[in-house]
Amino acid sequence: MKMIASLALAFGLAASAIAADKDLPNFYPGAHIDEIIRVRLDRGDLLLESVLEAIQKFKIQDGALLTAVGSLQECTFHAVVTTDIKPVDKFTTVKEPMEILNINGIIARGEPHFHMTLSSQKGAFGGHLEKGCKVLYLSEMTIAKFSGPPLQRKPDAQGVGKLQSRQD
Repeated sequence: MKMIASLALAFGLAASAIAADKDLPNFYPGAHIDEIIRVRLDRGDLLLESVLEAIQKFKIQDGALLTAVGSLQECTFHAVVTTDIKPVDKFTTVKEPMEILNINGIIARGEPHFHMTLSSQKGAFGGHLEKGCKVLYLSEMTIAKFSGPPLQRKPDAQGVGKLQSRQD
């Protein structure tokens, strides 16, 4: 029991140290959830396009798509197909009944980066959510709007958008 308490204290101190050190290159502390937006989509609604509409309507510069569930009749996504330095993406469009097992990701400077897992009678699959995914019966999503230090993505030398602090 003492070991568990010691580990919990050590992890707590490490988390506090990370949160206090604003110079760490890949940690971005200080955000707070300002608002939670719950979204219901119906048959024929477009998934990513509807999230983009919510981002504009609710002025979400920084946030997250926390979860999404539902069903789709058509969906386009992409996934990396190489381990080379510069990524190569393969785009796939599936047109059949699918269940949304999960979709989540980050919104930085009003731009979403979402990944999803879907399933059909053929099995589970997924990747990076693209426009054109059409709801079959319904979809329900939860979006968080953050306040605090803003973030953005800037491409590196290979064209990969890397999350970083935004200096306006």
